[in-house]
Amino acid sequence: MRHPGTASRGIALVLVLWVIALLTVMALGLTAAQRTESTLTANALDGARFRAAADAGIAYAVLNLLAPPPSDLDPRQTAGADPNQPAAWLPDGSPHPWTFAEVPLAISVHNEASRIDLNLADANLLTALFQVLGVADDEAAALADRILDWRDEDDLKGLNGAEDPDYEAEDLPYGAKDGPFTSVEELRQVLGVSPELYRRLAPEVTVDAGVGQVDEQFASAVVLAAIQGVSLEEAQRAVVERNQPSLPGGVPGLASAAGGRGGPLYRIRAARAAAGTGAGAPGEAAVPNGLAMEALVRVEQGGTLPFQVVWRRYGLGPPPPPLAPEAAGSRWR
Repeated sequence: MRHPGTASRGIALVLVLWVIALLTVMALGLTAAQRTESTLTANALDGARFRAAADAGIAYAVLNLLAPPPSDLDPRQTAGADPNQPAAWLPDGSPHPWTFAEVPLAISVHNEASRIDLNLADANLLTALFQVLGVADDEAAALADRILDWRDEDDLKGLNGAEDPDYEAEDLPYGAKDGPFTSVEELRQVLGVSPELYRRLAPEVTVDAGVGQVDEQFASAVVLAAIQGVSLEEAQRAVVERNQPSLPGGVPGLASAAGGRGGPLYRIRAARAAAGTGAGAPGEAAVPNGLAMEALVRVEQGGTLPFQVVWRRYGLGPPPPPLAPEAAGSRWR
């Protein structure tokens, strides 16, 4: 005979175990939710902190561009200056280390007129640019014609171009724009421009310069090779020679500064700098949340508005690595 209380105690034990298991699951869920919320909050704070620092970095670069060029400064203003921190930054894309509110940044300034304007470049220049980037000759000519067909207002197809029927044949939900490029990102919609090719092409082109003549003084090696019809290796050597110091003390780039600093449009990039990077060679952090802010700024000394931000974008990834000559194809113009 079993005592009546034995069954009750067994049922009570099972209920207690179920309650403990339920409370454990609830505690684990609350802990996971708290960790997730803490991580999201930390990421939001980190992003806000970086945006504020990047804004300050862009303002600092604009202030540097508004300063007189080194050739116009009184010698007493440059005496004893840190050779690693030149009095004036040149818009050649060189990174400059700067820290704001304990956020290390790498700030670079590019002369916008030293990029190839997608709305003004002719077929020959576009073909040469694609060839420098390693595209085969026939495909380079086809891509150049497709860019021309994208931006012209007619429906006439170039020799190797693409109009609406060609986009329809590729099952794309759009056709040629038949209008000027309003952003470099539109290149991703041009037939034949792969994501990898776009990643290489985007830093070399613009839609904001508004001039057909590229300013070679601060142009990249890729742009110089396309314009001058030389190999990428020759253009890279020319860029290195162009940026050689010309004054005692190792002040970089002042030889170019004697001829001005380009403008009035500059593209300024403020990126999170790698922790522990030396002041002379800053680099962007190779971390998953590596961020950058970019702005196109019009700088006009003595104008009613000394500077004007044309556009600003945030959340950019790191730029593509420099193109190696061996990766740019075997045939040069």
